[in-house]
Amino acid sequence: MIDEERGARGDGSAGEERRIAGNPAAAAKLEIAATRERMSGTIAEIEQRMSSSIESAKQKVDVIDMVKRHPWPALAAALAAGIALGATGADRRAARATARAAKSAPGAAKRGVGQAVEATKAGVSQLAERLGGSDEGSSAESNAGSSGGLKGKATSALRAVGSEIQRGADELSELSRAT
Repeated sequence: MIDEERGARGDGSAGEERRIAGNPAAAAKLEIAATRERMSGTIAEIEQRMSSSIESAKQKVDVIDMVKRHPWPALAAALAAGIALGATGADRRAARATARAAKSAPGAAKRGVGQAVEATKAGVSQLAERLGGSDEGSSAESNAGSSGGLKGKATSALRAVGSEIQRGADELSELSRAT
């Protein structure tokens, strides 16, 4: 092995051979270098084989290229898949489920709007009660409430909001009955 390395490097002089033979460290270094060269060549060969295998696998899995190369078998496979899917009845079941959901949507929306209106009305009523006179401890506050102060304005605004919400809910209810 050492002789092969010397022949490849072209320094096979007698003095060099004696130096290597007398020095085991130098002989080991030469052997390591030769092993490195063999390994790098082997690694390059493995990488080349793997890249060609990967490219081959990519070509086999490329559906677009396969359809371009074989359009008739691809059309037959698509037709068979469509017939198989149609035979399962999944499309009819999906259509029925969609129709049921579409029919029940207005009722569900109406119930949801009704619940939202009731919750809003209850909240507005509670807020109006709090602002309207539950704490009539001082005469200045009751005078401000009766003379259109901040509490009076807030109460009237809340009542207006409540009536607008009720009107909107009634309109939505009528629309859902019409459809």
